[in-house]
Amino acid sequence: MMRVGFALLLLLGVGLCTGFAVAELTASQLLDRGSISVGDTAVVTLNLIYAGDNATQASVVPLIPYGLMTSGPAMYMVTLYPGRPETVSYPIIAQQPGYYDVISSISYAEYGFTRELQMVSQLVVISQSPESPPAAPPGLPEDQSPAEPGPGMPSNMSKLNY
Repeated sequence: MMRVGFALLLLLGVGLCTGFAVAELTASQLLDRGSISVGDTAVVTLNLIYAGDNATQASVVPLIPYGLMTSGPAMYMVTLYPGRPETVSYPIIAQQPGYYDVISSISYAEYGFTRELQMVSQLVVISQSPESPPAAPPGLPEDQSPAEPGPGMPSNMSKLNY
């Protein structure tokens, strides 16, 4: 029993002296607009920075809720190099009004283990506003009198007073 405790203590001491291998992925997600109308497109942009010893592959999967759609691929692959920022962007198109969580799932390998994180942004979709009625034709200016009867019109028509 004492030997097991000593072995664990020894391993912990070796880990503290040599340093534990730590890699980390820092990610942020932004929408170019927080509110769009039905039929409009917003762009999701992910900024990724990997702080590991070696390059790693990462996949970004847009998790699009019902009411939205994307015209991009189902998955984006990117190679992350230590300390070098990478950007992944994809479009989303509003199909129905509502409040939506736009989620991007990011998976990457870290020292032989698969890690996953999810980024969430909120999007409001409003229904399209109705078309404005056409502008009424402009009225006659105050200083312009009505036109005189033209050819084919009886000349005995009385003028209207405005």
